[in-house]
Amino acid sequence: MRTLTPDLAAELADAVYRMVKPRTGQYTFRPSRALEQSFDFNFNSDVIKATTGGFLPWLDSTTGFALIGHGINQYQGHIAIAIRGTNGLHDTLTDMNFGLSTGPSDTYVHTGFNSAFESMQPALESRLATHLRGNSVPTVHCVGHSLGGALASLTADWLRQKYKHLPYLYTFGAPRVGIEPYARRSTWSNRNIYRCTHGADVVTKVPLWPFCHAPVSEPGEYRLDGDRGISFAAHSMGLTGNPGYRNTAKGSDWSSLKTASTNFLSQAVRLRYEDRHQARFTADWADRLGAALVTLLKDAGYYTMVATQAVIGTALTFYDLLARTLAQLAAASEKLADQARGLLGHMLVFAKAAVTTVTNLGYRFIRWVFSRTLSALYGAVQGSLQLAEV
Repeated sequence: MRTLTPDLAAELADAVYRMVKPRTGQYTFRPSRALEQSFDFNFNSDVIKATTGGFLPWLDSTTGFALIGHGINQYQGHIAIAIRGTNGLHDTLTDMNFGLSTGPSDTYVHTGFNSAFESMQPALESRLATHLRGNSVPTVHCVGHSLGGALASLTADWLRQKYKHLPYLYTFGAPRVGIEPYARRSTWSNRNIYRCTHGADVVTKVPLWPFCHAPVSEPGEYRLDGDRGISFAAHSMGLTGNPGYRNTAKGSDWSSLKTASTNFLSQAVRLRYEDRHQARFTADWADRLGAALVTLLKDAGYYTMVATQAVIGTALTFYDLLARTLAQLAAASEKLADQARGLLGHMLVFAKAAVTTVTNLGYRFIRWVFSRTLSALYGAVQGSLQLAEV
């Protein structure tokens, strides 16, 4: 089977942002020459709309969100589903709509992403049913950047569940879509997953645990640059003069691209309080802090209980539970108290808090540390999404 090349996948993820709806009421856009020679787009029938806005119904907005391309020339017999990412207030509300609901693979996923996907699912089914139920089933490629990557992932899972079809999945700067059962099921819902990231792109690190990326097989995550820290520009497709994913996913061979060398979330991480000033406000440290929290809960035997509570709670109640749990663990065990103190100290330095000394391990203090850390991280996410808007 022929996969999309890195540059063609990036061009698809980019091109869907350029859909324009003029006064005629029809969508149009100008694809690159490479895209014109690979896929044909019929704008009378192949624009898929979605509703975003999530938990604020009066702010919902229904707009063109995806394109279906029919393969030509070397991609004859292929279909590409390209889904755009965040482009305005309504889409940002969808990104931030923390909560869990049952996704297309009957596992728990991000409520905001799932609501947007469900709004576009009927149109997808209408356009694709005849192609996927015939004698000659095409190869399907699901492509997206940012929020579009999350929706592409859900679309791929839906294709596996509905049609027993294994698509290819290509994401650029995509956030985490679901919790562990979803992430693992997503691995076998696709022929292969090409997850492309930039080192300083914080959007790929959220939502925080218990959300996680699919544990894809080798080579895994494609790290397209060597940047570190956190940079708003790192999330862009390259439409606003930034380097962007379109400019780093170069070439016709995936094996020529670099892969990520460190996955902190798969490692046991225990942080020493006296080393807290080593922490930095970087995307890697966001992962390291998440791994340290998971390690602490597993060491205490509370991991499964807390992860289960995420299914029935909200962001507020979940982090309240985490704070209460850590306070209880610290009171019950000196060893776990030291581990919790190390985690909280590093969180404060990460968040650039004025106070980095951990003087007590009570619920209110721990909840305050979580609040500072989340505020710093999601502030960076918001800045990245705003800069990436077109």
